[in-house]
This record gives sequence, structure tokens and C-alpha cells, in this order.
Amino acid sequence: MSDRKSRYAKLAPLNFRESLDLALSAIKFFQPLSYRENCKVLGITLEKGRIEPFDGYDFIRYLEITEKLPGADRYIYLIRKLLSDLERAQLLTFYGLGKNPTSGPAYYCMREFTNIEKKGFLWLAPALGPELVLFAYSDITVQITGVTPAGDVHAGTGIIISPTHILTCAHVANGMKIDHCQRASNTTYNVAGIISHESKDVAIIRSDNELPILPGMGFRDPLISEGVYTLGYPRIPLSTEPSLVMQRGEVTNPEVTMFSGDKVFLYSAVARPGNSGGPIISESGHVVGIVTESLEENTTQSGMPFHAGIKTAELTSAVAELDANIELPIETYE
Repeated sequence: MSDRKSRYAKLAPLNFRESLDLALSAIKFFQPLSYRENCKVLGITLEKGRIEPFDGYDFIRYLEITEKLPGADRYIYLIRKLLSDLERAQLLTFYGLGKNPTSGPAYYCMREFTNIEKKGFLWLAPALGPELVLFAYSDITVQITGVTPAGDVHAGTGIIISPTHILTCAHVANGMKIDHCQRASNTTYNVAGIISHESKDVAIIRSDNELPILPGMGFRDPLISEGVYTLGYPRIPLSTEPSLVMQRGEVTNPEVTMFSGDKVFLYSAVARPGNSGGPIISESGHVVGIVTESLEENTTQSGMPFHAGIKTAELTSAVAELDANIELPIETYE
């Protein structure tokens, strides 16, 4: 038996829920408006008219005292990395060296939040990355199942945009007889109605009961070369059940006008049959469009197709023209 002592520091990565909770705690802790409250917790004497930035060591003490993370000093390296990620995403502002070089610099949180951002936590996506995008959007990205005119089982993807509405592609809604009973996250719902746009590849499915929603979800148009993720339910050979698949890529052209007059954007993430109607999400956590049919000169072409999406501006006008009594939550940065 080895007499080597156990390692003191925790080096195993935090699970996502721990990272999310710590990130939210850090943002609140480093805000100047929280200074007085935090000083009381830490036992620091207030200087009249003066606010000193806290550092990583102060944050660790705060986590221990409040029992938000018992034994927080054992997570010192993980906490420092998290704070560094928040700084990289410009959610924390560097304000000098801290008391302890191991626990990291001093920070302020000077970030202002938009009205949409205040409703949720998607603004943390630039710091916490694809794990947050998957965590946030998995419950509202749904598979839509049905049967084709030839009798084949078929499926597409949709995104829940209100407690009773799902946004998808018209070719998904029109290309099969959609099953009356569908599943969304951990609930089932019955299809109460389907409205498809006559010219744009956009459709809305109405549910007869409430569906889960994502607070703070915002739509905006794509930007050239920004990183994006597709989420959807493509067919997986030999799989016994549907699985949500995430692909990463970047916007390669933010607007291409088709012969039909429709405007799409191009991206490099792989989209397979079954992905149609699924959300395309930016690294900032915004929905920038939905997956539409790939662009190919003919169906027998063996080369790589262009992956296309319907951008937010087109979705907004299509939803308004469908007169479904619903609006997309557009990020106006107000």
C-alpha cells in the first residue's frame, strides 16, 4: 500500500451545473453594486466613498463562508480558470493583481445586459462554450415525426418558440403526414394545427398543451465567420432511438439570394437528413436561423453540398405573414 498523501487540490473538471452556478455567483460577486453586501460577508471594513475590486482569493472565501461551494480552496485552479474564461468573454474586467498569485487577479463586473439577456443565462455562452448551448437548447429542440406518402417513417426537427408553438421548415411539415402525438423533452403533446408558408420554407406547429420554453432566448441575423452550432435529430444508422446531435462550424456567407427571391445564409457545420428545421445557434448563444435544405445542382451529385439556413430576418417576416399570432424574440440590444 502506498503511503503517498492524497492530492489536496481538486483537478477533475467541474460538471456543467457546477460551472454554471459558479459563473453566476462570480458575476454577482464582482459587481460594484454587491460590494457592501460582500464586505459584510467577508468581514471587511468599508471605507466611505471607496469601492475596492475583489480578487479570486476573496471570491473563494465568499464561496466557503456562504457554503455555496464547501472546501472552495481545493478548487482554486478550476475557479481561476473559470474567472479567466469570464474575463476572456469580457464579462469580467481585469483590475490588477490579486493578493494571492495562485487564486488570480482582481476584477470588476461592468457588463450591462440587454432586456432579453436579463431573462436567462445565455449571455454566459461565450465563456462556458458549447456545453451551455447544448444544456440550454436541448429541451426546446424537438424531433418531429411522421410518415411520407410512400409509407416510410420520416422525421425532421423544430425549435419551441412559445409555450404552444414550434418553428420548423415547410418541407418538414409538408413532406409527411405528421404524427398527431409528438414528444418534446420529457413531455408529450398533440398537434393542434400546422401552418406552412406558401413560398418560404417556414412552418409553425401548434401544440394543444404547454411546452417548455427557454428564458432569455434571442434571435438575430448571422455574422460572417462567426462560430455556429446546429442542433437536430438526423437519422443515425443502427441507432435504436432518436438522439440530439450537435455540429460545429462557422458562417461562410451571411446572405445569398436565391432565384426564388428568398435569402439564405451558408455555414460549414454538417447538416444531415433530419436536421431540417433545427436551430442554428451562434457562439454568443443567439439563434441566427434554422436549417433548410442543402444546396445542390442535382440530387445525384457526389460533391459536397452547401449547407444553408434561413436567417432570422426571413423567419421574422415569414412568421408575421403566417398570421399565427406570435412573434420571435428578436435581440435588439436594448
